[in-house]
Amino acid sequence: MNKLQSTFLKDVENFTGKLFNRKDDLKIIIEAFNYDDKIEDLEKLTFTGKYVNGLFRVLNSSIKIPEVESVDHIKKDLSENMEKVILQLKEITSKMNAEDKKKIEDNYLQLSHYSLQNLQQFVEDLDNIKKYLNHLKRRDSN
Repeated sequence: MNKLQSTFLKDVENFTGKLFNRKDDLKIIIEAFNYDDKIEDLEKLTFTGKYVNGLFRVLNSSIKIPEVESVDHIKKDLSENMEKVILQLKEITSKMNAEDKKKIEDNYLQLSHYSLQNLQQFVEDLDNIKKYLNHLKRRDSN
């Protein structure tokens, strides 16, 4: 990972005031997107991750609020968008070296409680990256 990518992740953490849950994996993924010159695909992944993280928050709060009637709709939307994240990860892992590919597959692409937990942390990290990217866009447009 180059210095620019390392600085980028530190900048995101400083901006959000939150440390990444899955920083080592983020480094691998950002490096793969950068190597493959697919930075716009990273933006798509962060957008989907931010959306999924929001759905997780809504779903968690809906459990505490019995008046929420659209829980099934939220679950369906969450499932569809988690599948998008998984497909995007599968696509980028096809460009990785064998060691990095295995690490990402083991952490996120297995049908296990462990992978689901990792995915939930991962989309939270993507949400923070998206917030930072949005901040940069607003700053640069002024």
